[in-house]
Amino acid sequence: MTPRITSLTATDFRSLRGTVTVPMDSPVVLIHGRNGAGKTSLLTAMELGLTGNLASLSRLDPRFQEHLVHKEAMSKKGSVSIGVNGLGVEFPTGHFDIHGHKFTGKAALDPVLTRHFSERCYLAQSTLTRLLELYEDKSANGSALTRFVKELLGLDALDALIDGLYDARDVRRLRGHAVSFWDMREQLPSLDDELSRLAKELTSTEGQATQLIQSARERLIPHWPEVASLSALAMLDLLKEQSQEPELQRLTQLRRELNDTVAQSQKGVSAMAADQRVAIETAAGAADVALRAWLGTSGQRMTELFDKLGGYFSDLPSPIQNRPEYARAYAQRVVSNEVARCQQIQVKDQTAQKQISTLQTDRQGLATRLEEIDKQIVQHSGEAGQLAQALSALVPHVHTEECPVCSRDFGEVSSSPLLGHLTARIASLTQSAGLLSALSRERANTVSAVAARDREIGVAQAQVLTAEARTEYGQRLATLEQALHDLKSLEAEAKAGETLFGQAANAAQALTSARAGDQQSAAIRDAAGRYATVLSMDPIGASEPLQAALQRFLAEVSARLERLTAKESARRDGEAVLRELLLKQQHIEAIKERQLERRTARRGLHAAKEAGERAMEQARELLKLAQAERSRVVGQVFNDSLNAAWRDLFVRLAPDEPFIPAFALPQATRGDVEAKLETHYRDGSKGGNPRAMLSAGNLNTAALTLFLALHLSVKPQLPWLIIDDPVQSMDEVHISQFAALLRTLSKQHGRQVIIAVHEKPLFDYLCLELSPAFEGDRLITVELERTANGDSVANTQVRDWKQDLAIAA
Repeated sequence: MTPRITSLTATDFRSLRGTVTVPMDSPVVLIHGRNGAGKTSLLTAMELGLTGNLASLSRLDPRFQEHLVHKEAMSKKGSVSIGVNGLGVEFPTGHFDIHGHKFTGKAALDPVLTRHFSERCYLAQSTLTRLLELYEDKSANGSALTRFVKELLGLDALDALIDGLYDARDVRRLRGHAVSFWDMREQLPSLDDELSRLAKELTSTEGQATQLIQSARERLIPHWPEVASLSALAMLDLLKEQSQEPELQRLTQLRRELNDTVAQSQKGVSAMAADQRVAIETAAGAADVALRAWLGTSGQRMTELFDKLGGYFSDLPSPIQNRPEYARAYAQRVVSNEVARCQQIQVKDQTAQKQISTLQTDRQGLATRLEEIDKQIVQHSGEAGQLAQALSALVPHVHTEECPVCSRDFGEVSSSPLLGHLTARIASLTQSAGLLSALSRERANTVSAVAARDREIGVAQAQVLTAEARTEYGQRLATLEQALHDLKSLEAEAKAGETLFGQAANAAQALTSARAGDQQSAAIRDAAGRYATVLSMDPIGASEPLQAALQRFLAEVSARLERLTAKESARRDGEAVLRELLLKQQHIEAIKERQLERRTARRGLHAAKEAGERAMEQARELLKLAQAERSRVVGQVFNDSLNAAWRDLFVRLAPDEPFIPAFALPQATRGDVEAKLETHYRDGSKGGNPRAMLSAGNLNTAALTLFLALHLSVKPQLPWLIIDDPVQSMDEVHISQFAALLRTLSKQHGRQVIIAVHEKPLFDYLCLELSPAFEGDRLITVELERTANGDSVANTQVRDWKQDLAIAA
């Protein structure tokens, strides 16, 4: 079954607002819409559903994902679904959901078909004018034309073989790729030097090991005499069992506790005089009285004001439970913001009322102009001559260059097409056609302007407040402005209250400290008694001063710490020296093993070098054979396979152009095949690059025919041709020839053709040229429009083949 695109659905995708569903199960699908109606968006949605990517947009904007969802979409989401038949059950229908700059889903095509679709089936509008430039652009993998040439000629295997054998031509190229072979060449003269260096290193390391064992014994014998007769490993095991770290930590913690106890005892809290405690109690009472007086006056007013504001703001901090000035400043900031918001809403309401009046006046003027245009259109529509009407009736029956009246071939008397000549004759007979076209465009613009005014009036009316809301905002603003004034007037009183709160808290804390001070001295003496037990020393005597006893305990702890620290330092130093000694011994063994490996490697090095040189010679012979075969294939196939299809298509669309674009035949027999473009003059001479030799219109024709030629040159994996507005800069002759080419591709070559155009006369002409021509043939036309509220609408018409009974009779 031939693969075919059957349907497409897009929701809030790019310029398409709302949901648009288009049936596409037809050999030809024509899409029309004015600029901005969504033609390119519809084809872009098709690309996303099929491939899961938007290669046509990524060339223009690397951040295109951020703009896929329609800016006015209510849900801020979009989606694309596409149906495809004939690909097999393993390829499901493509569907993607778009949210923000991310889209998730599964494409209808696998990676191989995705690449074929992007390069051979889909030609975006933005790509057409730059197609030759994009094809010749050299990326890391070569230009797109070069990749296609290799695919057509089947040179991938030969190129891979030649590239793989490139390094074998010169031994110097193996430095970066065949590292082992290059190292083998360099090792032969350096092996003797390395063996000599290893011998010297072995002698030096053995001497260092002897010095290390002597140094370790000198450090350890004063503390552990038994190490004099032990080996390095036995000494290391002994030192691991003699660690003094736990006892050092215990004594260090005990000394820290003793220092803290001495510091506490020296504070003399019990020496505080009674008159000091009385003064502290008096200050605490005075601070409490002053705070209560403030709470009964200023504090009461702030509480009442905050209770009133609680009806508007539920999260205001309490001026009593929090700092008064903080609560007042926070409330002032919140009320100020709300007053500014209410004032802004009133200003927007007044502005919207004025805007509605202005827009309604403007709309009335546009409606009056629309009536005048309709009268002029009616007046001029009847002025076309009868002969023009009669000739217009013949247009649907003109399919070839044979005149339907005299049956004569029109090409004998003129080089222009019969249909173009007939259309030009009709236009010359219809004197009012130009005026009617201008009036129609002006009428369409006026209708769009009226719809725009209606939308603007609706937006402005949404900003106008109701009478109840306007009254409510007025009352709210008056209440909040008075509250804001009251809050500003309470600033000094709030700061005074905050000071009183601080004074009362400080006085209460001082009173609590004074009352607890007398109990600390007795508690310190009782706690100091445990140090005598921990240190196994005499306890504190009844008449012994506390400071003297603590100093006695502290001196004993310091002496013990000094002795243990010296022993632990010697243990750590000895352990470090022994570990270094073990590393030296391991290094000695490694040097001996390395010497044995080098001697063994030296014996086999010559044999390996000879084998590598034999392999390189065989690779050089194979490289010569591969280069000769590639030169034969390029010379035999290049021109006939690549240029024939492109030349036939270009000459058919641009018969008067003297320069014919073509692929240049590679002259070099070595190196990669690189596809380049040139032009051939009709006398057989060569010209420059098509971008330098052809006009803008014929350059677009060259790009379009090159795209079609590449599509037709190889067996199609996907028989689809999807082109966005391909007739840019084309005249009537090019367009008529292009329409005939599309008809041939669809009717005879079985391609599904999907074309988008923005000119209505061209759309009608293509509908006529590509209409169903035999039983089972079909044409689907899609006209994109927008409703008054901006939603996108696709008016679809399916035209099946019907037998012309009049001709049959």
